[in-house]
Amino acid sequence: MNTRTKLIFILTALTIGLCLSASCAWAGGSSPAAVAKQFTKSFYMLDDDMAEYLSEDALTNDNDVNMVELFLRLKQDEARNRGYDVSYLQMFPILTKTHVVSMDDQTAVVDVKITALRSINPLYRAVGYIFCLLEEHDFDTTLTLVKEDGEWKVGPGVLALAI
Repeated sequence: MNTRTKLIFILTALTIGLCLSASCAWAGGSSPAAVAKQFTKSFYMLDDDMAEYLSEDALTNDNDVNMVELFLRLKQDEARNRGYDVSYLQMFPILTKTHVVSMDDQTAVVDVKITALRSINPLYRAVGYIFCLLEEHDFDTTLTLVKEDGEWKVGPGVLALAI
């Protein structure tokens, strides 16, 4: 085999691999387990993009209050009352396991188990790992997801429980 043939073979293999991984990632992003995993990461990192994963009923309450804004404001108040910045309350998921308990065409129940570290600073994680200072926190939650406009979204009640 000459060099040109090897190069064509390698480029073809890479292109096929990229296409397959992209299609798997796209297909996996719309499953209830993938949405639950993405939502819980945003939730524990106190990231306001968690609103993207919430259904309309979960995003606002009966008084048209944005539940994500309320949740984040309460977390900021909690951190301030404890004498910390809100970043102290952020938890960085290092391991997330999902299990679809039940599923039909419109609803799904997903059990999510998370092991997380406090996300103060990336340097804290590096130093904490070296000196065995890190404390892992385990969380176990069950999310109900609903199909809304053809996409899976986290259903109502998830933020009300956290508040």
